[in-house]
Amino acid sequence: MKRFYLLSLMFTLAVAMFAVPCAWAADPVKLVFASAYAPVDHQSQTLVKFGELAEKYSNGTLKVSVAVGGVLGGERDVAEGIQVGTVNGAILGGILQNFDPAMSILEFPFLFKNDAHVRAVMEGPVGEKIRARLISKTGIRILYHVMRTPRELTTKKPVKSLADVKGMKIRVPEMQAHLETWRALGARPTPLAFTEVYTALQLGTVDGQENPLGVIYANKFYEVTEYLAITDHLVGFMMIVMNDATYKKLTPAQQKALTQAATEASRFNDQLLKKINADIEKQLFAKMKVTKINNGPWRDAAKDVYKSFLKYDGFEDLYLSIRKVGEKY
Repeated sequence: MKRFYLLSLMFTLAVAMFAVPCAWAADPVKLVFASAYAPVDHQSQTLVKFGELAEKYSNGTLKVSVAVGGVLGGERDVAEGIQVGTVNGAILGGILQNFDPAMSILEFPFLFKNDAHVRAVMEGPVGEKIRARLISKTGIRILYHVMRTPRELTTKKPVKSLADVKGMKIRVPEMQAHLETWRALGARPTPLAFTEVYTALQLGTVDGQENPLGVIYANKFYEVTEYLAITDHLVGFMMIVMNDATYKKLTPAQQKALTQAATEASRFNDQLLKKINADIEKQLFAKMKVTKINNGPWRDAAKDVYKSFLKYDGFEDLYLSIRKVGEKY
C-alpha cells in the first residue's frame, strides 16, 4: 500500500509539472539590439517592431531590448560591440566594409539599380554568399535586409547634367567607394563627419552633399543648399544583424522567431517608408529647385571604379554577380 501511495504521489506531481509549465520554465533569453538613428527614424522604428515580433514569435522565450538614438554609440561602435558580444545585434549597413573591404558592395554607387534588384540579390544565391562571407570574416549574421530610399544630391548651384558637378566640393562619407566614385564623376569629394555637414555647407567649405531625402529634410539641408538633383546614384539598404555565436546558442524555434521577425519587420519598414517619403517629397520639393537627372552618363563615368577594389579577396566575384543579377532590372 505504501509503495502504491508513493507511485501515486509521483504521478500526481509529474502531471502538475506538465500542467503548469510556466512555473518551471526558464527565464527568457535577453537580447540587446541597437540603432544609431533617431527614435523617429524609420530604421529605429523598424528595429523596435522587430523586437516586438521576436518576443511574440518566440512565445516570450526571447526578451529583446532595443536601444535607439545612438545611446550605445555610432554604427562603428555598435558593429564592434556585436563582434565582441557587448551588443547582441543592430540595424547596420555600409559600415561593415570597415571590417571586410569586400563588403563595400553593400553601399557601392551605381551598383544596385532599384529595390527589386536589391531584393533579388539578397534573397537569392548571391545573398547567401554575402551572408556566409560576413559570418566568416566578422562573426556577424544577417537576419534580413531593410530598404532605404536612394541617395540624392543637394548643391548650391544647379546640377542638370554630369558636366555641372565638375570641380564641385561634395561632402561624402569616409568610404573608399564613395570617394572614388565622385572623383570619377569629376567632383572633388570631401569626407566630413555627418555632424559637420550643415555648418560646412553654410560656410561654403563644401558646395553640396548627398543623402536620402529623409536625411536631407530632417537635417534641414534645404536651408543651406538651394538645389536638389534626383540622381538615385545609390540605392541603399540596411540589415538587421546579430552576433552569430549568440544566434547559434539559441534553440531552433528561437532562431526561426528572429528570422521571421526580421522578415516581417522589413515589410513593416516598406509601408512606413512609403508613407513617410510621400510626405517628405511634398515638403522638400516645395522648398528646393528640383531637377531629375538621367544618370546613364553618370553610370558610364563610374563604370571602372570597381577595379580599384579588385585587390580585396572576394570583391570581384560579389560585384560582378550583383551586376549580373541586375541585367534583369
